[in-house]
Amino acid sequence: MRALVTGASGFVGNRIVEQLAQRGVEVVSVSRYERAAGATPVSDHRVLARPEALAEVEALVTDVAPQCIIHLAGSASAPSIADLYRVNTIFAANILRAAAAVAPQPHVLLVGSAAEYGPVPDVDLPVTEAFACRPNTAYGITKLAQTLHGLTAAAAGSPVTIARVFNPIGPGMSTSLALGSFAEQIAHLPSSGGTLRTGDLDVERDFVDVREASRLLVELALNPVAQGEIVNICTGVGSRLLDITQRLIACSGKPVQLHYESSRTGNSNVRRFVGSPAKLKSLGLSVACPDFDELLPAMLSRAQSGAVNCDAQSTATY
Repeated sequence: MRALVTGASGFVGNRIVEQLAQRGVEVVSVSRYERAAGATPVSDHRVLARPEALAEVEALVTDVAPQCIIHLAGSASAPSIADLYRVNTIFAANILRAAAAVAPQPHVLLVGSAAEYGPVPDVDLPVTEAFACRPNTAYGITKLAQTLHGLTAAAAGSPVTIARVFNPIGPGMSTSLALGSFAEQIAHLPSSGGTLRTGDLDVERDFVDVREASRLLVELALNPVAQGEIVNICTGVGSRLLDITQRLIACSGKPVQLHYESSRTGNSNVRRFVGSPAKLKSLGLSVACPDFDELLPAMLSRAQSGAVNCDAQSTATY
């Protein structure tokens, strides 16, 4: 089997490529850049500089002739709304059109984000895939537009599955995200300690080990049991950001003081956000909660080495 993976150089993308290779899948990776030093090696890597150009995407898909496409590419922020739509929506629409034009059609897994839901009342948590999406950020809006293109293609008969990833966490996560930034800040403090600059920590999120998220995405891509459906990639368990931050500090063994800065805001102002993994489990896929005792020291170690992925992708934000 041959798989085409877009966004392959990112935080989740590297793990996807690695897991596919371990399963004996021939991987063709695609990103905006040449693969960075230390990235999981692949025998065939392509650079696609203009994902908004349908002809270039069609040529890529036709040449590769994959049996499945895992579309991870995306960005949490961009210089303009037009750029955000270009990366998060138009690229996906072009992938879907290109896939529909070849025979046999590859199964397309579109990787979206929990940001598509927008604010969810506590009474509706943990949120299921049936919840009416009302995203309140440009990022969430553009990713929801990707999902709508996917559902339209599926309704027309194309084999498409949409995965909504919640909060992947692990070594090398982007410093544009809270815990990635905190790990980097703490790792570079002297042994005498110092100040950790944070935003609002009084929020609760559904964190997923990036390896677990990648495993589940690979399962959905290679075993298309949920064609035409949206599937949450989440644990159903919320963790308070303050608690995780304090555990991260404890792992460092350094005396660290927290300093709140109102200018540090993320992609969501939602206080509490937890997903329902019920559909995932109904497909026969189990999901494990993150082992923070393992993950947090590993994040500090990676941050200390300087090997942090700064390519903020759709699957690593919210």
